[in-house]
Amino acid sequence: MATWLFRGNPRDFDVNTYLQAHRDIRWYVHQQLLIPEMHLGDPVYIWRSDGGSPGTGGIVAHGFLSGPAVVRPDSDFVTWLRKKPDISIPTVLIRLDDVRLTPRSGCLLRMEILQDAALRNLQVISMPSVTNYKLTAVEDARLAQVWEGRRLRDL
Repeated sequence: MATWLFRGNPRDFDVNTYLQAHRDIRWYVHQQLLIPEMHLGDPVYIWRSDGGSPGTGGIVAHGFLSGPAVVRPDSDFVTWLRKKPDISIPTVLIRLDDVRLTPRSGCLLRMEILQDAALRNLQVISMPSVTNYKLTAVEDARLAQVWEGRRLRDL
């Protein structure tokens, strides 16, 4: 089992609205060489880029792969602000179980991640134009720990 980080840019589509409106989402897999390593049930974190709003980027959602990476008919599952991706690019299905769009709700901002010794070298930091990243075992364990530690609990 692998753990994934998928990046979305608010300049391309309204990431916040998309994540708030849907429990089951689709995500493009541009790094198709990773597809053989993607399996149903794999954990996925969603990274929202700054997208023109400095200081807002970071991990904003968590879920699990719920459908394989295949080319699906275009169903306008998201409203694109810039050019729509090529419909021949495979998408995976993700079932979200936790969406945290603000620091108050427990998202992990990029600036906080940069301060963590185990997470500061995430590929999403060093290669921010890529869409799909496979986490290392160390990154996976630390991110799970930090994400759970930021969970807001009902009083």
